Amino acid sequence: METQKTNVLLYGLGAIGSFYAFILQRSNRVRLTVVARSNYQAVVKNGIYIDSANHGQHRFHPDLVIKSLSEVTHAYNYIVCANKAIDQGEVAAQLAPAVDENTTFVIIQNGVGNEEPFRRAFPRCSILTCVTWVGATQTSPGVITHIKSEDLQIGLFPNPSVDAALENSRLEEFTSFLSDGGTKFQIIEDMQLPRWEKVVWNAAWNSITALTMVDTQT
Repeated sequence: METQKTNVLLYGLGAIGSFYAFILQRSNRVRLTVVARSNYQAVVKNGIYIDSANHGQHRFHPDLVIKSLSEVTHAYNYIVCANKAIDQGEVAAQLAPAVDENTTFVIIQNGVGNEEPFRRAFPRCSILTCVTWVGATQTSPGVITHIKSEDLQIGLFPNPSVDAALENSRLEEFTSFLSDGGTKFQIIEDMQLPRWEKVVWNAAWNSITALTMVDTQT
């Protein structure tokens, strides 16, 4: 008898989103849906190709590729938000058809305060908040180059309306998918400090690269 798979929706299929789509797709316990916008045609036709310094070269096809959240037909166990943290309130509203009280959000974005729009929109949902240190580039639609840099800090954005044991079980389940995929991660109790550390890191590097007109790979 086939084990029932966990439904995961990934929103934001850029370089980072595609990397974590690759990781999640490696777990045989996940049924992965991705929302592909500008790269939709390429991903539908060819899947996603990743050339990784750590994981090798792979081409994979998510279980389902959709172009818009209007195509969502059911709620998901996990929604991974790997999009740029712009207009978070609008994104939360668009994600509503994919959400019920058993949905857990996984926020893989730079910035601080990213969780608040989702907490306001979905007060009964759990949120896992993340800081990623993955170096990846989408060199053409659906084609990803990943350099050696790879780590993820992940922890709960605690919800007093949800039982703590249930929240921890959701964190444990999602990180088990990351383990299946073979990626590095650390579970952090207070994720707000790593979020601020990444903001400071980005502020320094973004300023240096802008002033020198040299990218971080040079």
